[in-house]
Formats: sequence, C-alpha cells, structure tokens
Amino acid sequence: MIEIFNDKVVLSGKYVEYYQYSDKPILRGYLRRKRLPKDNQNKNNEPKEKRGSSVNRARTEMRRLINSNSYLNKFLTLTFGTKMFDLSKANKLFNTYIRRMHKHFPKFKYIAIVEFQKNGRVHYHLLCNLKYVPSEKLEEIWQNGFINIRRIDRIDNIGAYVCKYLSKEMFDKRMFRKKKFFRSQDLNKPTEIVGDNAKFFMEEGLENLKLDYESEFENEHRGKVSYKQYHY
Repeated sequence: MIEIFNDKVVLSGKYVEYYQYSDKPILRGYLRRKRLPKDNQNKNNEPKEKRGSSVNRARTEMRRLINSNSYLNKFLTLTFGTKMFDLSKANKLFNTYIRRMHKHFPKFKYIAIVEFQKNGRVHYHLLCNLKYVPSEKLEEIWQNGFINIRRIDRIDNIGAYVCKYLSKEMFDKRMFRKKKFFRSQDLNKPTEIVGDNAKFFMEEGLENLKLDYESEFENEHRGKVSYKQYHY
C-alpha cells in the first residue's frame, strides 16, 4: 500500500516526536530501483554518506526502543578478563552469554551495544530488566571476566542518555557492516502515525504535552523539515 504524507508522529514511551515535511511529502510503499555504485568509497568500501546515515538510523532506533521499554532500568557492563580486541570473537561469546542468561532468567530482556576502551579492548553495555542478582552470580554466568551493574531509573530520557554516551563507538572502523546494537526480539516497539491521523493526534493531545526540543533543518531528499519532541 502506497502512503503519501507530510506529517508524522512517533510515540516511544512517554515521548512524542512530530515531523512536518513542508517541501516534499513522504512517499512510502513503492519499490525503488537499485542505484549504481558510486566512486565515493572509503577504504572499507562503504560510501561516506551511507555510513553516517546508517549510524544515525541505528542511534534513533535504539533511543526509541529504550524509551518504549522503560522497565529496562539496570545498566550492566560486561568486561573481558583477557585482552579482547577481536569483535567477531567477542560477539560470539556475547551471544553465548545471552543464551545462558535466558536459561537462568527466562524473562530476561535487554538492549546492548559494544564499547571500545581507549586501548581498543571490547566490552559491552546492556540495559536490562534484571531484578536483584548478586554480582558473583552474574560473573559466573558471564564466564569471561567481570561485570558491573547499577540502576539508572532516575535518569530522564534514558534513550538519549545512552545514545549520547555510546554513539561514538558506532563510528569505529570495526563496526562497519556490523550490527550496531543487539536486542531482545520481543521488546515493545515505537508507534508511528502519519498523515491526517498524525495532525489529529497533535491537535487533540497538544495540551497534555510538554515541549522538550524543536528545530528546523534541511534534508537532502525531503527539503525543509520541522521537528519537535514532547513528553507527557
């Protein structure tokens, strides 16, 4: 089904994002022709524009997922006890750890991202829904080194906080063509409303919303875009 619209609302938890595309409407639902590759390639054979847009999409998706799942209120760090620089090997060990966690805690849910220490070592940060578990028990399940866990439910807009704290890692050369973050598949997802329904939603609900941030910017493909973020 083809959709054409100038207004879009994205709901993620208590946050509301409102986009208005004044120059060019959004056309969605049709198949685009594949573009021929351009010469503007970096040494990793990835277009510079694609790299930046890929990171921005991943960061936005992660922020909205975090805000849609506010019960993920523990910040868990997994550190290797050995010098781990190989991201592919580290990811395999991380995935094995996630399977073990599900065996011990069947309702375990998470969003995770890689961070690289200054010396290049790999470690992981997770937002998760664990209740109290002794650190020794979590290290026993991890089996690869050390853990640290703390509550972060007193932080406003946890999604923005985590993305700002970790976003630089997404540009590391080891992340090219790799998943930018990991997540449980059964998380709550953001809701998108478009067109007249989006305008109606904003008109009816505006008095209950508090404005956090607004801006206007030029998009290469969409022209002028107005953006506002609110919260309940």
